[in-house]
Amino acid sequence: MPPSKTKLQKKRQIGIAWRVYLDAHRKSPSLPEESPLDDPPVPMPMPMPVPQAVAPPIELLCPPTPGHKEIEPGPSENNRAPTVEEAKLALWWVVDAIRTPNPRGGYTYHDLNHTTLERFTAMRGCLSNFVQSGGKHFIAESLRAAVAQGKNATYAWSIRRWIRTLITTGDLPYFHHGWWNVPMLGDEDIGHEIKTHLQAIGKYACAEAIVQFFSDKETRTRLGVPKAICLRTAQRWMTKYGGFRWRTKLKGQYIDGHERANVVEYCKKTYVTFMKAIERLTTIYNEHGVPDPEQPILIFPGEKPIIVWFHDKSTFFANDRQIVWWVGPNEHPKPVKKGEGNTIMVADFVCAQFGWLRGKNGESARVILRPGINRDGWFTSARVVKQLEDAVKIVQEVYPEYTHVFVYDNAPSHTKRPEDAISAQSMPKGEVKVFPRPVTVNRGNGTTEKVIPPRMEPGRLPDGTLQSFYLPDDHEDVNRRGAFKGMAQILRERGLYEAAEKKAECPGFKCEPGRTDCCCRRTLFSQPDFESRDSNLEEAARKLETRVIFLPKYHCELNPIEQCWGYAKRKYRQKPPTNNENMMKKYVIEALESIPIDTIRKFVARSQRFVDAYASGNNGEMAIEWATKAFRSHRQTPGHIPYKQIALGYVHTQDNAYIG
Repeated sequence: MPPSKTKLQKKRQIGIAWRVYLDAHRKSPSLPEESPLDDPPVPMPMPMPVPQAVAPPIELLCPPTPGHKEIEPGPSENNRAPTVEEAKLALWWVVDAIRTPNPRGGYTYHDLNHTTLERFTAMRGCLSNFVQSGGKHFIAESLRAAVAQGKNATYAWSIRRWIRTLITTGDLPYFHHGWWNVPMLGDEDIGHEIKTHLQAIGKYACAEAIVQFFSDKETRTRLGVPKAICLRTAQRWMTKYGGFRWRTKLKGQYIDGHERANVVEYCKKTYVTFMKAIERLTTIYNEHGVPDPEQPILIFPGEKPIIVWFHDKSTFFANDRQIVWWVGPNEHPKPVKKGEGNTIMVADFVCAQFGWLRGKNGESARVILRPGINRDGWFTSARVVKQLEDAVKIVQEVYPEYTHVFVYDNAPSHTKRPEDAISAQSMPKGEVKVFPRPVTVNRGNGTTEKVIPPRMEPGRLPDGTLQSFYLPDDHEDVNRRGAFKGMAQILRERGLYEAAEKKAECPGFKCEPGRTDCCCRRTLFSQPDFESRDSNLEEAARKLETRVIFLPKYHCELNPIEQCWGYAKRKYRQKPPTNNENMMKKYVIEALESIPIDTIRKFVARSQRFVDAYASGNNGEMAIEWATKAFRSHRQTPGHIPYKQIALGYVHTQDNAYIG
């Protein structure tokens, strides 16, 4: 394509500077040998000259055109043959217009149209042979260059004219045919106005908005557009000049609750702090799936290296098939199955060092079930605890030289506390006969049953004595025996009389940040005994002498097993379609086992980059930019924050049994 106006102006400015340079070094048409010109700025290799021995006479190769009579001007200042030094400079300029040296070797060739490249090649051949001949036979060399291009004597005369123009003005003979025939909407200023208008409309801007934009007469007058445009013209501008594409919007990271204050606080102060604290005891992998040599394991006496096992569950659907492929010209739409079809749920553990959790004889803690009411049920809290017990049994047998940490997401089935654990979540303010309230349990086969949960365990008063939340069974009022006291009475017994008179809870339980006594429910939530009870999973881990930590809500980017599911589902979609549950289970297992260990380590390294980003104070959007940035060194992220600066107390205390 032809050069832009800016490029041509730059060429002309350089040409003016060249003329000044030539005038300063040239006193006569032929330069004396004692005052040679300076060398060209960048020496370029000279092209090979046309072999003299095999070239036939010019008169035979290039007969004059009938009716054409070339009149070669006399040797005036403007029509003389160039000197050798002028020819060398002109040759260097022509070669530089064709290609430029690459710093890493070779050349970068400019995007020139066919006619322009043909002209430059002819000028290059003429000048090269002219320099090789010692500055003799300029007309003959131009004829030879014309013959090499399949042209006649008229073209040779043009070659000489182009060379003289280059030496005199510094202008190269670019071919500009059709260059000025540019659509009006292709103007940069008009394009900028259109984009500004579309940005003001928002993400649902369309081609019709451009049509309406130019329907305003004042806008057309201001931009110099003579008339309104049609919808098809606007659509062409959207794709050709605007860079827009009609497509489905790409999905990014989910932000629902991701930047919520309590979620961010837990992420930075609990999860990220914990992961940075144990970082020196774990193997850190880089983006190539190999241990990072700049972060070796640092183990003190009495400690063990740590293996972090990431847990998650995923569902595979029978009708989840590959929908993108090369479609032949004669193919027609085929009926497809409605809905997702049968489902298979998988829950498993994975780590960077060993991949999926396996025993010596192939034992596995993987759970595969058919979720549903009349099928295998759901992955309840009891099943989660049972899976953890199986996993701990395997790791203690196979990897006793390591300390093991299990990472779970913040799902309700994972964070569920014991049935009798005290909680102010649903407590009424006043006295009620029955609390917790009965719940409806599905017993299968379409039958349900109302079940009354067990009573809450006693709390503890500020002096440490137990506090029952229920009236005694021998209460003097028979109708009140065993009744739940209510939040107000519980607060009064704790000496919080002022809080007991406040409303039950703030609207939507959205209390003012930092307040702990704005309502009865928030006051009880802030009591030590209401906060101290762990989940079923944490209590089971404590009994098994291991450690469980929960991921922050809405932070799936911190769990590398999520990427393992994506890899496995891509493989699963390539399997033959089936609705048979046994075949589905077989395909799911094959897809999971097909993930290479190096790929798993790369997934873990990517999640580690997000941990580093959050530890450096970045929010979700900034963390994505940092974690996905390609650094030039072999490390994917900048230096890690030393654990001693952010996690004091995690490493050398007796309470942290997971350290070793």
